Amino acid sequence: MFKEIFDEIHAHNPETYLIGIWGKDGLELEKSVYLPPDADMDLIGAELADVVGKLDNLDLDRAGFQIEYVSGKFKIMVLSLNSGYFLLLVSGRNLISGKLKFYLELKRDGILALL
Repeated sequence: MFKEIFDEIHAHNPETYLIGIWGKDGLELEKSVYLPPDADMDLIGAELADVVGKLDNLDLDRAGFQIEYVSGKFKIMVLSLNSGYFLLLVSGRNLISGKLKFYLELKRDGILALL
């Protein structure tokens, strides 16, 4: 459903390892994985679990909600889409956040139309 949009975002941000949409309840709606061969899947899984755990105590209903942090060799970003869904992205540390946010904004309406 979102694969084409995720692929376009990744094409402009090749440092992206994973892009996905999760429900506020923590259930995955869809994700695309673009991992380099040396990526540690267990570490990525732990990073994702940490992000989702931190979201548990936050109110995702506010417009413009976002978290960005660097851990190990990864940058993790979480951006609210609406009151029920958020986008989660895992990338290399060298990802330029402003560039990524620009392309996410271009695709925001398309993502929201599919929710």
